[in-house]
Amino acid sequence: MTKDIIVEYHQGRCIGAQKCIEAAPAYFSFDGEKAVLLLSQQENGSSVLRLRMNEEQLLRIRKAAELCPVNAIKVADAEGNILVSDTVEVQQQGLREITAEYDDLKEFVMDKKGYFLIRIDQSTNKIEVAFCPELNKIVVKVTGRKPLEIYQTIIKQGLISRLDHAAYLGRELQKAYIALQKNILYVQDDELVL
Repeated sequence: MTKDIIVEYHQGRCIGAQKCIEAAPAYFSFDGEKAVLLLSQQENGSSVLRLRMNEEQLLRIRKAAELCPVNAIKVADAEGNILVSDTVEVQQQGLREITAEYDDLKEFVMDKKGYFLIRIDQSTNKIEVAFCPELNKIVVKVTGRKPLEIYQTIIKQGLISRLDHAAYLGRELQKAYIALQKNILYVQDDELVL
């Protein structure tokens, strides 16, 4: 059985997680930064693919949309029934709103596993992360081009134990990545001067 399907992809939302490519490589490719919806047309700022699909093809394209961490892919049938939505529903009833606050001097706790020293190498276009389990003793060096590959490697290696430390690492790696892209100075723990 086949069905007419419309796939709408918002490339501007894409963070390059590549989950859609893993699930549906016949429909998505990677341009080095973001996913690309193959054989699509540009309509109102989105990539749109209209195609008759069999059940297996539809299953793959639905999986690609469901795995997208930023809801960049919408799948609908020709009648307008949404199979996978690209929007997030906000529950107004019972919604809690919290004002963020944090005092680094009072609340900071060192990760018992150690700490990281981060720098960029403009000549190789890479981010370098050194892991120190003790003060100024580097035992592991992780290099990469993108924050995702670096922090996932650090997690897989078991070099981090605290969620706040992981959040800090993600923030610093993203700053380092931006500094590399913009060819500006990166200093760990300092704000970027854009």
